[in-house]
Amino acid sequence: MKISKNIIHKLSFLLLVLFSMGSCNDYDLPETVNIIPPITDGKPLTNNTKTKLEGIYKVIKGNEIFGDILILKWNYQNNLSIFGGSNGLYAVTKGMKKDSSIYIYGYWRFALNSETGGINLQLNPSEGSNTILSENQPRTSNLKITGKFGLGNNPATETLEIIYVRPFSEKVLKDDFRILAHRSGGRTSDLLAISENSLEMIGFTENFGSTGIEIDVRLTKDGIPVLYHDEDINIRLTKKSPLNGPLVNYTYDEISRFIRLVNGEKIPKLEDALMKVVDSTNLKVVWLDMKSVNNAMAKVIPIQQKMLERAKQKNRQLAIYIGIPEVEVLDFFKTYPNYQNVESLCELSVEDVNNINAQVWAPRWTLGLLTPEVNAMHDQNRKVFCWTLDNELFIKKYIDQGDFDGILTNYPTIVSYHHYIRK
Repeated sequence: MKISKNIIHKLSFLLLVLFSMGSCNDYDLPETVNIIPPITDGKPLTNNTKTKLEGIYKVIKGNEIFGDILILKWNYQNNLSIFGGSNGLYAVTKGMKKDSSIYIYGYWRFALNSETGGINLQLNPSEGSNTILSENQPRTSNLKITGKFGLGNNPATETLEIIYVRPFSEKVLKDDFRILAHRSGGRTSDLLAISENSLEMIGFTENFGSTGIEIDVRLTKDGIPVLYHDEDINIRLTKKSPLNGPLVNYTYDEISRFIRLVNGEKIPKLEDALMKVVDSTNLKVVWLDMKSVNNAMAKVIPIQQKMLERAKQKNRQLAIYIGIPEVEVLDFFKTYPNYQNVESLCELSVEDVNNINAQVWAPRWTLGLLTPEVNAMHDQNRKVFCWTLDNELFIKKYIDQGDFDGILTNYPTIVSYHHYIRK
């Protein structure tokens, strides 16, 4: 079932209003279906209960949509994300308890197309909820979660039944592999209810399994670093407005006053975006993709340093890298005082990485696994992220056979599935 972009935008607003009640998140469960909580007087789940619910599950009923295996993983936004192996399936859900039962509700969506629907699941005492809710008892071996899912905006009437198989492997639990979301979480072309490179997407991206983000940085006419991918203001990324042409032709005040992204958000300042990361997420990496044709280093690096200090004061484990995608940007970077001490990520040659003392080398994925080069980088205590990998067969191969420290992708839900399923 395909859902038009028009319907997506109309239904999104209803859902945003519904789930904004009683929540401090900017966007709680923003999608295209009318989700009705199964109970209104539930209580929050404890961290211990959440940990027990996480892991690998086998799908008994509902395979036609959800595939054979599902990953359940809680995130910092207090939502339970579900990842599947079919068309980049994911679900964003909330969990609560009442008496001895656990209720899970939200929406599911295919990352590779616009098919979506509601989901309502329940875990009862006869299926193992008592052991999950207990602070002392271990998880029962026959844990089963059952419920219903819907198609589009239709009621949830299709049966979904899953059983617990195993916890995440020690390899997964100990690995600091980074799942890096391109343009902060998703592209406009993927028909998400939140725009790329927005504060709202930064606040939501952990629901996709993202542990880091890449964001695009440009300067306005008055030298304010902002997040925006394209060189020109256009209707691909923004709503119609009196402004058009290169973004650099306009001041931030003009952009803030007249421009809205396709889903209604403002183009954010870089400083506000990084403050959002530090204060409201548990993201570990921010990759600043330097897009400006002029030298933006003198404007961007002080903001980077300020936010790294803010993260340090909050005991946040966070890396913010100045991204260097081309030679012109590299030359600009080298004009900055003590540039070799600035945290950076270089997409160019290994020699360039060494020359500027970049903390990360970021080769494009089409160059292959590059195992000798990756190992050499690790010997120098540098990380290696590959970009921008969206093909699921290669995602699986690069996770299973490669030694990369992270993958930049437009589909973090697919990378999450193949990462967490590893044994």
